[in-house]
Amino acid sequence: MSKRLLDFSELRVYIEEETHPIYEKLVSQANKQAEEKPFMTMKDLFLVAACVGQKEGVYKPTQVRREIFRGSVFRERIDAPMLAVLAYQRTQSLDTLTDSGQVLETVQGWANGGIGLVQDTVLNQSGRPLANLVDMVLGES
Repeated sequence: MSKRLLDFSELRVYIEEETHPIYEKLVSQANKQAEEKPFMTMKDLFLVAACVGQKEGVYKPTQVRREIFRGSVFRERIDAPMLAVLAYQRTQSLDTLTDSGQVLETVQGWANGGIGLVQDTVLNQSGRPLANLVDMVLGES
């Protein structure tokens, strides 16, 4: 069996403490609440926030951190490449891609930068959060 290049299984994922209420407002595992809380998991919202932060160039290292989930929830074939790309976009260094901790630390900065933008677009616009999220993804907001 080959060793994984990036292994997040022993790491913890952190967000800025003050942004935790945003995560709580947007995440629910109950399908009945999807229109108001369009994300099924904290990981899903974290990844969207990181992508938005990177796309908009808003990077904020976490200061007062709060653990929201374990790195073991990241899927090796789907999430790990996305995390690597996001980290590389910030560091422009291939060396980053061999350090799971550095990759995750970098992505946390993108997520911290992007979560406020997600909040503004999904929660602070008129309309339901799910519809606002769809508009954001389609580039209509």
